[in-house]
Amino acid sequence: MLLVLAHLFRSCGPVVPIEGAVEHLSFRWRYGSPSDIRRMLTLALNNELISRDGENIRSEFLFDQQEISPNLAHYLAGKVQVGSEIEPIH
Repeated sequence: MLLVLAHLFRSCGPVVPIEGAVEHLSFRWRYGSPSDIRRMLTLALNNELISRDGENIRSEFLFDQQEISPNLAHYLAGKVQVGSEIEPIH
């Protein structure tokens, strides 16, 4: 989850609209279905990896300091799977 979020914030900046995050992670980069991405964002919010201000999310970790392989996005595609007991972020 941390690597997926780091990729998102590196590409889109430190503050991202929730709908923009779902658009990028689900439709453009195909990391998971929109509902799985929303559940992942809820988990990230609950674990204080991100914070929410209205319709925007903000990184609460140093996403620009993480060591991420350029090919990592390819390996992560389609890998976001979160249990249905987690409520999606809206």
